[in-house]
Amino acid sequence: MVFIGIVNTEPRRRRSVLVLSGNPGDAADVADTLHAFDASAASIGDAAPSAPGDDDIATADIAVVLDAEGLDAVRDRGGSFRVVAFVDDPVAPPATDPLVDAIATTPADLDATLRWLVRREESTLDHANERLRAERDRLLALFSNVPDPAIAYDYVDGEPIVHRVNDAFEETFGYDADRVVGESVDDYIVPTTDEAASEAADLNERLQRGESVRREVTRETAEGPRHFILHVVPIRLDAENVSGYAIYTDVTERREHEAALERQNERLDEFASIVSHDLRNPLSVAEGYVDLARETGETEYLEKATEALGRMDELVGDLLSLARQGESVGETKSVSISALARDAWESVDTDDADLVFDGDVTIDANPTRTRELLENVFRNSAEHGRQSPDGSGGDALTVHVGAVSFRGADGGSESGFFVEDDGCGLPTDECDRVFESGFTTEENGTGLGLAITERIADAHGWDVRALTGDSGGARFEFRTS
Repeated sequence: MVFIGIVNTEPRRRRSVLVLSGNPGDAADVADTLHAFDASAASIGDAAPSAPGDDDIATADIAVVLDAEGLDAVRDRGGSFRVVAFVDDPVAPPATDPLVDAIATTPADLDATLRWLVRREESTLDHANERLRAERDRLLALFSNVPDPAIAYDYVDGEPIVHRVNDAFEETFGYDADRVVGESVDDYIVPTTDEAASEAADLNERLQRGESVRREVTRETAEGPRHFILHVVPIRLDAENVSGYAIYTDVTERREHEAALERQNERLDEFASIVSHDLRNPLSVAEGYVDLARETGETEYLEKATEALGRMDELVGDLLSLARQGESVGETKSVSISALARDAWESVDTDDADLVFDGDVTIDANPTRTRELLENVFRNSAEHGRQSPDGSGGDALTVHVGAVSFRGADGGSESGFFVEDDGCGLPTDECDRVFESGFTTEENGTGLGLAITERIADAHGWDVRALTGDSGGARFEFRTS
């Protein structure tokens, strides 16, 4: 971060000379000889009406002292003046005092000495100004060409007012310099949320205290929000400040890549859980039919086992496609919930439970994934529906599937379907938790079935909710349109 200085180009004024002496007449005589300067005289002493004050001495460019009293008048006084001793003897006081910068013994010497001091000061100023110009040009080039968006700001009434922006800022944020210069940068790029406003207020307080700040932030651009590493440095560290510089390093792509990796890892974890969870049931069904075929010699059981294995193959293929493509549901088409429910019911070990249809509804869905959704809901009812408080089984279960209507946000009607059992119902006050991955009331349960159900519904863009049915059992409603 750099400070861009301003070079003074005002015309030079006549230099001010103050002549000081214990004798007012001597001081006045010497002042009268200095025609090339704005010369004035002052006498020293409590009774002297023209005794110099601090302001007189502080504003003088050169102080000419004629005697010890004149030298004492400038000793320990503030000011950037030079001191010239105008004396007869150059080796006697006050000429030998360390405070004296130059000595003159005649009026001609005094005039030449003053001119020499002025030229030396002007030459020094010229060199300093030239160095400032060169430094300014270098810093302006650096500010303009830095690859990251950058702004120079000044605090006005606590607001960071834009003083200058570089080309990268205009390109990245989409705001022309003419639009933002003179305006508060916070009004343009800080998101309009309470959290962002609080963060910006804290940032401004720290910068005005002279702290350097580096943090990751979200900032608005003309094209939408992006993520940046914000590095802000005030002009003066560890001191009260009104100006500084801010550089925004765009890390949006990195953040998006990290988020994509995180989602990919979540999908892989979910994929592994779904495979281990949803393949278990058709595998158990196939094993059961194989055992029956072995015990009875009836080959029709092998056909049932083949159907279960086919279901496993279909599920594995669909999940592998999901894992490779990252797609949620794939191709959809119009399907009947009743038809899908019948197929799903056949794939679930429901013991002696009954499936009842209360109407039908046609929806746009991926058949394989929707059947998987229904299987998980049916399996949940079969495993938990008739469970008694002591963990033992209860009466035979009935599961209802049918159409349901919802009131839309605009007052219109929206459609969907429901699955409801007449079992023991959902855990009290925990209806919202049943879709959490890993939540289960069964000691050996995985807690994935209903979590998978919700994910499939979300992938289709459906809303799903769990509630208690009219008979006290579990009811799941899916709003599909």
